[in-house]
Amino acid sequence: MSEAEIIKIQGIIDVYRQLRMKFVQFVSHCEVLLSDDKLRDIQAKGSTDSGMLLSVMDTPVVVKFSQIFSPDKEPLGKVEFIKQDEFDATKNDLVYTLYFNPLGNILESIKDTFSNRRIFDEHDVPHVLLRFLQAFLRTMHI
Repeated sequence: MSEAEIIKIQGIIDVYRQLRMKFVQFVSHCEVLLSDDKLRDIQAKGSTDSGMLLSVMDTPVVVKFSQIFSPDKEPLGKVEFIKQDEFDATKNDLVYTLYFNPLGNILESIKDTFSNRRIFDEHDVPHVLLRFLQAFLRTMHI
């Protein structure tokens, strides 16, 4: 393996680590926010460097991190909120997805390039949770 290939591999891994660290900061801020008694029906049940488990109105929701690339080949972080069916493990519903660039700017689609909100900013975490909760409520069936 040539030195140039090793440098490219290291660059790819470094970008992934930067994105993942921003997600870890987001999870940390979520856990602090959700530990407050004001939001009793949304609880953080556990987390790792690439995911978090929430209980939202007695429904398990997995928050999952991954890396993707924009149409312009720019690396982006992807955060998916997936509602799990308690009675059928094969039924999971993707509720909400957001993206963020290496600077941490939250993007609503992979085509966006800028936002004033940042995934790692504790003041923007409530906005993300509100957007998720609005999408979550739309998935509720009568």
